[in-house]
Amino acid sequence: MSDTAATSAVTASVAFNLNYITSVPGLLKIGELVLGLICWAIFASTGTFFLNNAPPYQFVMFVAVTSWLLTLALFIIYLFGLHASMCSGAPWNIIEFGFNAFWGLFYFIAACVAAAYTGGESLLVAGTVFAWFTAIVYIVHIAFSFKEWRGGFNFGSSAPSSGGADAGKA
Repeated sequence: MSDTAATSAVTASVAFNLNYITSVPGLLKIGELVLGLICWAIFASTGTFFLNNAPPYQFVMFVAVTSWLLTLALFIIYLFGLHASMCSGAPWNIIEFGFNAFWGLFYFIAACVAAAYTGGESLLVAGTVFAWFTAIVYIVHIAFSFKEWRGGFNFGSSAPSSGGADAGKA
């Protein structure tokens, strides 16, 4: 019976964070979502011939769709403030940096693979161009995430900055 008393004491508040949408990380995440969606939609519209008979495009589709779904999940976590209310102990600056570094590298590889196998097909060229745009946005986001992680600026995440030499000055 004491188990119910212990579990009912934990409450979490979920709030819609509109400031995240207008912040630099929020805008970069929106850019990743829009460009990633266009990228995988173009590759998916090429038909089953390219996707079934060309393993390079299967890899590109895997990267595009998986990164889009996980970026959407992370965007929702930040948008509703779940990172601050339910997972406040997690090192979100490091998680964001690692997430962007991983997908930036994978999108770069996928864009290189897609560029190597376009064969002049217009849809494949367009998909490759959007893969490069998406890779660039992820790479820019890596730089901002690294700067935020190292305490250069704080975009409203729940993790405190590391301080530094000027931390004790008022």
